[in-house]
Amino acid sequence: MFLPYTTNTTDIAAALINKTVRYFAEETSVTNDGVRLFKVQSIEKIATAATTGKRYITVKAYDVDRKKETYRTLHLAGIAEVF
Repeated sequence: MFLPYTTNTTDIAAALINKTVRYFAEETSVTNDGVRLFKVQSIEKIATAATTGKRYITVKAYDVDRKKETYRTLHLAGIAEVF
């Protein structure tokens, strides 16, 4: 995990906006290894899931694998690298 769950929202936004995120998806049919790449353009929401307690973000991003702009919900625990 790149960002601890206790990271405040301002620091999360500063760490991710205009950066590329390597994300490990639990389930995906896009890549064989589950690793996805997103270029984060903006952060729409930062929250904690009521049912699981997992912290997540909703981002507007360019999906490198699908080659298109999209909105994605990403769990903080799935973010492996930011560059």
